[in-house]
Amino acid sequence: MKHRSAKRLTRRWLPILLCLLLIGGCSSGPKLAPVPPDQAADNSNGHESPPPSQEPAPDSDPGNTPDNGSQLPDEPAGNSGSEDAPGADEDVPNAGGDSAQPPVDDGTYDATWVAAGDIMMHMPQLPGAYDEAAGTYNFNSFFKPVKPILEQGDWTLGNLETPIAGKSLGLSGYPRFNAPAELGDALKYAGFTTITNANNHAMDRGSQGIAMTLAKLQKLGLDTKGTARSKAEADKLTIVKRAGISMGLLAYTYGTNGIPLPKDQPYAVSLIDEQAIIKDIGRLKAAGADFITVCLHFGIEYQTTPNDEQTMLARNLIAAGADIIAGSHPHVVQPYELAEVTNPDGTARKGLIIYSMGNFISNQRGNTKDYGVIYKVGIHKEHGATTIGSVKAIPTWVHRTSVKGVNRYAIVPIGDAIASKSLADLSSADYAAVKSTYAQVTKRIESMHSKPVQLQASQ
Repeated sequence: MKHRSAKRLTRRWLPILLCLLLIGGCSSGPKLAPVPPDQAADNSNGHESPPPSQEPAPDSDPGNTPDNGSQLPDEPAGNSGSEDAPGADEDVPNAGGDSAQPPVDDGTYDATWVAAGDIMMHMPQLPGAYDEAAGTYNFNSFFKPVKPILEQGDWTLGNLETPIAGKSLGLSGYPRFNAPAELGDALKYAGFTTITNANNHAMDRGSQGIAMTLAKLQKLGLDTKGTARSKAEADKLTIVKRAGISMGLLAYTYGTNGIPLPKDQPYAVSLIDEQAIIKDIGRLKAAGADFITVCLHFGIEYQTTPNDEQTMLARNLIAAGADIIAGSHPHVVQPYELAEVTNPDGTARKGLIIYSMGNFISNQRGNTKDYGVIYKVGIHKEHGATTIGSVKAIPTWVHRTSVKGVNRYAIVPIGDAIASKSLADLSSADYAAVKSTYAQVTKRIESMHSKPVQLQASQ
């Protein structure tokens, strides 16, 4: 009986079950997109996929730019990083795309800017540095006494007022200079990091002299500015980062002693053009320079005070955004002055104008032509803002001696030499004369800085 009842129930319910199965098979379930094989593999370990990698924001971290400095190509027109870019200063929240603003660098950094004046090579300077057996020159002794000062700079600048194309183009002094290439080695030894050569002697050996000079300096790892072998090199932005602070560098001269620039190389030497310089300052600021040094070869030779053209140009460039003007050419020391620039928003910034640093090394004597000055300037950066700090002027003197008719030269910090009486060949009368000239030069250096000049920012 039980077997018959079960059989009867199966016959009763089987059609109903079949109908239900047919109805369910007619409806569509949700469609699932297939998972790409690589993504599926990444998720198989139970962890979330890592976010896509992003390029680091420029200058958002001091470690992003190597501390050995760099030269940056010109920014193309319309670059979104320029000051003219709409919304560049707005704090845009991250919407998950490329619109995120780079984080503000909240670090605090301190660095030292050092500069010296004209580096010249008259013919009487050569014999004492010549090694006849080796057939080479060694000028290290010229710079040895000031090497400890020059090495204190994160940036140490000098104005090389001679080509260093060597014997192949003929060694010569005034009026058309060309020095041994070994002078470059001595500058590296002394502690220079940066050499500018936009000056009236840049063309003394033509474009070939420029090319050979740049090749030597750059092979030594020195940053250069002011002359160029190509238009691309002339247009290249020079921004050198040290100790977390980026210095933009420019260099120009009033002329080239009447030697015309090659018609096919009008860019060979950077000439002073105020509006062009202001444009270059803007390019450097847009490219992220924290402060800007403009080296100007200008003024009147042997004039101990700046003329109106110097003061007007230098102050205009500070108002336009330059932070330091480093002057050369007069072959004597001229004063420096500080500037306070009022920005459109009412904030203020400090500028430094050095009108002339005199002769750092040369054979010129008398009327303070054998005196120069090394500047040490503190540079401070905090919360992304960079300021000019302490300014120290260290007068130098070219100590020249003669042994068997051959001149020997050494650049000495003259204040220290007087205090220690370290120059054994000087008599008491000599020391008295040097001390008097030192006081005269020091007074001249400081004659314009007691009251900062007030300027209005022009851009």
